[in-house]
Amino acid sequence: MKKIPENPVALTVAEAKQWLIQNESVCVFDIRPAQSFETGFITGATTICSEDKIADCLTALQLQNKPVILVTDAAVEERLQLLHEQGYQVIGYLNGGMNAWNTLNEPIDLMIAVEPDELVMDIKFDEQLILIDVRSEKAFEAEHLAHSANIPFAELNDPAGMANFEDFQNIYVYGENGYRGITACSLIKKEGIHNLRHLQGGWPEIKAMPNVFELIKPSAKTDDTSKN
Repeated sequence: MKKIPENPVALTVAEAKQWLIQNESVCVFDIRPAQSFETGFITGATTICSEDKIADCLTALQLQNKPVILVTDAAVEERLQLLHEQGYQVIGYLNGGMNAWNTLNEPIDLMIAVEPDELVMDIKFDEQLILIDVRSEKAFEAEHLAHSANIPFAELNDPAGMANFEDFQNIYVYGENGYRGITACSLIKKEGIHNLRHLQGGWPEIKAMPNVFELIKPSAKTDDTSKN
């Protein structure tokens, strides 16, 4: 692999592609508003919503051992500095952002968003539906959506965690906020699983509709049992 520049540089689309072709360990971090990812992002990129707590997200990703190319539509210097502070080696940033990539008709992926009322209907009628909660194990144990499985966000880089998913399953993802599920979906897509949808609003949206969603409190059930 070419030597990583001491200071991040502006990369043309061709230069960015060359880095990606020459070394599979190079990551693309796309930091833009959540709705941007519904219209397209670079295939294989890790999507980080600019509305999210970016520093916390970067810490949880645990990808500091991999060099990074940044894609962003604003605050380039600020986000390069943030990546540096989080211990990431930054090759550079895509000059012109996604506009440059799209102008050349390069491959893109899409993020599918699902509104809460749509999820409610799908849960009732879709036998192949799988619910993935990417919050922490502690948060999941405190309360979660019925029939969901917990894969903590920080563990999504482990391919073994994705081994039990099948192509015919319809996977719905929700996280601690309305944005972390988007990043989670991009990580799962890296493992070749693409039949994904993220819940708009995430866990807060679920909690705001207790009469619509069935919520489980394992800890509370355990406490009740111990009193009998």
